[in-house]
Amino acid sequence: MSEKNNFAKNTFKRLHVDRKMISILIVFTVLGIFLAISMVVATNSLSGLRGYATFQTNWTEARKEASFQLVNYVKTNEDRYLARFDSALHLLKSAEEIRRELLGEGADMDSVRQLFLQTHSNPQDIDNMINTFVWFHSFPDFENAIEEWVKSDEIIAEMEALAAEVREYIRNNSLSESQQEQYVASILRLDRELTSTKHGLASALASGTHFLSSIMLWVAISLGFILLATGGMLSFRFLKSIKNWRKEIEVSEQRYRSLYEQNPNAVFSVSCNGHFTDVNSVFEEMIGYSLEELRGVTFDKFVKPSELETVREYFQNALEGNPQTYETIGILEHGELFYVEVTNLPIFVDGEIIGVYGIAHDITYRKNAEQKIKEQLEEKTHLLSEIHDRVKNNMALISSLIQLQQEMSDSNDMDNYFESTVSRIHSMALVHERLYHTETFSSIRMDEYVNELIESARKKYCSNSEELRVMVDSRPVTLSIKQSIPAGLLLNELLINAFKYGSKDGKGKVKVSLYQNKNEVFIKVSDNGPGFPDGVKFENPKTLGMTLISSLIKQLNATYELTVEDGISFSIRFKSCAKMSKTA
Repeated sequence: MSEKNNFAKNTFKRLHVDRKMISILIVFTVLGIFLAISMVVATNSLSGLRGYATFQTNWTEARKEASFQLVNYVKTNEDRYLARFDSALHLLKSAEEIRRELLGEGADMDSVRQLFLQTHSNPQDIDNMINTFVWFHSFPDFENAIEEWVKSDEIIAEMEALAAEVREYIRNNSLSESQQEQYVASILRLDRELTSTKHGLASALASGTHFLSSIMLWVAISLGFILLATGGMLSFRFLKSIKNWRKEIEVSEQRYRSLYEQNPNAVFSVSCNGHFTDVNSVFEEMIGYSLEELRGVTFDKFVKPSELETVREYFQNALEGNPQTYETIGILEHGELFYVEVTNLPIFVDGEIIGVYGIAHDITYRKNAEQKIKEQLEEKTHLLSEIHDRVKNNMALISSLIQLQQEMSDSNDMDNYFESTVSRIHSMALVHERLYHTETFSSIRMDEYVNELIESARKKYCSNSEELRVMVDSRPVTLSIKQSIPAGLLLNELLINAFKYGSKDGKGKVKVSLYQNKNEVFIKVSDNGPGFPDGVKFENPKTLGMTLISSLIKQLNATYELTVEDGISFSIRFKSCAKMSKTA
């Protein structure tokens, strides 16, 4: 529901709705409501005035009845006329109580309704009569009517007092004929006065009705004119807004068609049941069918059968509101297969998904290129494996030849030379082995290589290896293939010297440190042996090993620090040409 509301709100904004039209519409609505209320008030008020007309008729009949019965009572002295007089007087007194209640504060409306019922008023008009009195009793014409009402009540009170006197005379049998004539004359005079007040009351009510009708008429005419003018303005603004909306929609449609037709990619749209509804010219050229041929056809026809189930799943996900991008195999006009990358987007209209919008890329060339690269990679991998095997076999052959030569030699000094040479060859072979097993052939992890090199040198040059402590502080170090072989040879020479000369009777301590700080590599090999023999200086090397160490340091553009104190400590640092490994 919130998505629909947001969509409607955005659509409303995009249509540039005229705010003046909205203001006019609000005014029009308010005036319409006011007119409806006015008509309801007028109808109810007129209904109340109609009820008062009926009320006045009943009051007049009761007044005539009271006068007539009182005259008969005076003339005949019969109590039945007095009872009829009292009955008529009761209605008149009820009318007086109605007036007093309505003019008083805190009127009891339930009591007023009961009093109106006693005056034989129409029950359907009673509420409107009460409301009309409350709303309009302060208007001049209605004030005149209330004054006439008060006069009538005073005359009726005088008639009631006259009836009480007559009753006393009759009960005492002291009413003479002259008194009878006087009382009859008084009653007739009061009746004439009541008739006069009736005419005044009727005239006041008629004037009030006319006044109220005039007000309602002018209100209705004024509001009708205002509503007519407002409706005209609203219609004008609405028609203008419709014109703007139509123009906006046309521009939007043109933009959409331009984006659709001028798109360099193959673009299509399908309904919720998978039928093509529209395609651009690029899609027609790619697939080999025209829009007329495609319209109403499902996409199943253009998908390889083995891929169809997967494509349907992607399509269903797009219908659920989730954009999809995937690769599949399509079928061209003549049955040719081609690789295609498809992006599916849901089409929303009024917040509802009505289909899927798609963009297709022919990736057959890319797929073929990838396959070719894959084949070339496999070929190069095979070639590299072949080269690695040959290098490995050649190094093993060289080592074997040197060892055979060593066995034929009777000189101990020559044996040491042969062993050192085999060790150097082994260190290079380890680098090639590491390089072959890495994911990239441009660099290797020297920290993994150093442990194997230490074990190999330890077995060859330390007969009592259990009593020789070797401590390794190795952290990830990545070197390029150009630096890894000289660094490996350098580390091998330092380890040979440490194991051969840095221990006493196979006992001692050798410490190896290898780490990298950004692109600077640190190698340190130290022992607690006797140090250099007398007359041997590193600055002026006389042995092959020392000469090789000096040459390798120069090859690496490295700096070194040699400390001869409680053994020998050799520290070397140089810049690495390789980037740090991601696994580091």
